[in-house]
Amino acid sequence: MIMENIALGIILSQLIIIPVALKWELDLKTVIPAGLVIGFLAGTGIHLLSLWFADGFFFRVLTGVVLVVLFAATMLLIRFYRDPVRLSPNGVNCIVSPADGVIKYIRSIDESSYPVSSKGNECVKLAQPFLDILPDQKGYLIGIGMSFLDVHVTRAPIPGKISFCEHVKGSFMSLKKPEAVYKNERVNQVVKNTQYGVGIIHIASRLVRRIVTYVRQGDDVSLGQKIALITFGSQVDIIVPKLKGLHLAIRDGQQVFAGETIIATMSDSSAPEKGDPHDESSLS
Repeated sequence: MIMENIALGIILSQLIIIPVALKWELDLKTVIPAGLVIGFLAGTGIHLLSLWFADGFFFRVLTGVVLVVLFAATMLLIRFYRDPVRLSPNGVNCIVSPADGVIKYIRSIDESSYPVSSKGNECVKLAQPFLDILPDQKGYLIGIGMSFLDVHVTRAPIPGKISFCEHVKGSFMSLKKPEAVYKNERVNQVVKNTQYGVGIIHIASRLVRRIVTYVRQGDDVSLGQKIALITFGSQVDIIVPKLKGLHLAIRDGQQVFAGETIIATMSDSSAPEKGDPHDESSLS
């Protein structure tokens, strides 16, 4: 009987968890094994409770559903709030990712605005503190999509001083809508050092209701230092100036990790801004 209950728990876990994972665009390679563990635990719970209360099929199914949801929610929260140690690369001539997630787009900023969609039919003007870090108002906007399974602690992409920090109230639309990146609630930050500055935009999603900042305007930060916590599925954009000698080191669809993955490198060579392969082939 115990094997039958464990099998029931596993079946229920997969029936419940996989559709949710597909809807939330979670990695099935992580979700399915976790679902098997949850199903085993739920099946064991079904067996124990059926011995104490009732062993009817309806009772076992109902108990299994409740246990699967309970165990899945617990494991999700434990994974979500984890804060692993990150080792940032040595040196000052690099820009690291401010967030865990997947690169959604790399867009070119030109003449103080950037395209909202790949077709570029609608453009959004950047706030003045972001324009101040862009020489000739040119740069890159890199979007990092975060799922529920990613670490949601964000980190400083460069060492320097927080020269700007503001909380902008807005909507809580799904980030699948292009306009959400500039209409949703967000926190804007700029980190500057003696060489250049970088902008960070923490964007809330439909399920995000809180963005906690760990630093204030005027604070000094080191490379990879924790700067904020953005709760549940969300997005972080980074604004990088288009400088001579700057080379983007990421591509669309790449998995990145806060404080560790190098977004761009700076070299002493005078690489021409025009003809950069990211200007055309890698931009969304």
